[in-house]
Amino acid sequence: MSETTTNRFFKGEAWACFFLRMWIGMRLMFAGLTKFLNKNDEGGWSFDQEKAGKVMGSITETMKANTAIPEIMLNQYAVVLPWALLIVGAAVMLGLFTRISLFLAGGLILSLSFGLMLLPDDTAAVERGVEIIIVGLALMTVKHNVGAVDNLFQLAFSKDDEEEN
Repeated sequence: MSETTTNRFFKGEAWACFFLRMWIGMRLMFAGLTKFLNKNDEGGWSFDQEKAGKVMGSITETMKANTAIPEIMLNQYAVVLPWALLIVGAAVMLGLFTRISLFLAGGLILSLSFGLMLLPDDTAAVERGVEIIIVGLALMTVKHNVGAVDNLFQLAFSKDDEEEN
């Protein structure tokens, strides 16, 4: 391991990016998982797509009753959102295409904010605003990204110092 790699790993910015990435990824993944997880009679949990449909259907009904968003848009969003939360959350946590996955995370949170701002009681939109700030901070520190799959690709495809001489 080169000296610059070691120094980069111990920088505060590197850890800031790592912790921000982990928080954003967990937040998105758990938001997606709660749409799917179903507790069975034995007390165990199962991954249930039908439950996601019911949960998102309830959310869609609330949005239909309180906003002017067309029903067809709400229904399509309700199908895509739980999967998008899971996939983008996992990509952010793993550090897979980090800039792109953080950008997508921001887009997801912004889309949730849009819907929440249209509701009469829009206090949850403020919480999404805090999440947008966190994504922005993660994007600002992404050049110091460590502990990410992106770094493995970089190591695999970069030239060694010895090859250059």
